[in-house]
Order: sequence, then structure tokens, then C-alpha cells
Amino acid sequence: MRIHVMPNSLAANRAVFVPVRSYANAVARNKARRIVRECWRIGKARLLPGYDVAVVLYPGVDRFDERKAQLEHLLRQAGLLS
Repeated sequence: MRIHVMPNSLAANRAVFVPVRSYANAVARNKARRIVRECWRIGKARLLPGYDVAVVLYPGVDRFDERKAQLEHLLRQAGLLS
């Protein structure tokens, strides 16, 4: 997983979740997107406001606990977690 962060002029954060095309099929891509979208939904209250975030998803283990840890690690590195 990789993220790209850009500041915006809004009081809220916006996110987009983009799986790469090397997933096995559309079902796997959509499952990965749903899992990471739920991780974002649960943790978005802890984020600093005013950013656009693009999350690029790569094939791997699509389990909620692992994707949540990956997302939190990347957001912490980007300085978005309060």
C-alpha cells in the first residue's frame, strides 16, 4: 500500500482508494477497496483536517487487521494522525 497526500482548502479530508490492475480480478479489487475504505472510516476522526489522500492498493493479504495496521503506519509517517 502507498499513499499520496496533498493539502486542500477544506475543513475535511477527502480520500480515494485505487487498486492497481494486477489484482486477480474485479472481485479481489473491490474487496480490497471495501476493506481499506472501512479502515479509513473508522480512523478518520483521528486525522488532521484539510488533506486529500490517495491510497494505492497493491495485491497482498486483504485482511482487515493487516490493512488497518498498514494504513495507520502510512498515515503516521505522513504526519496526519493526531
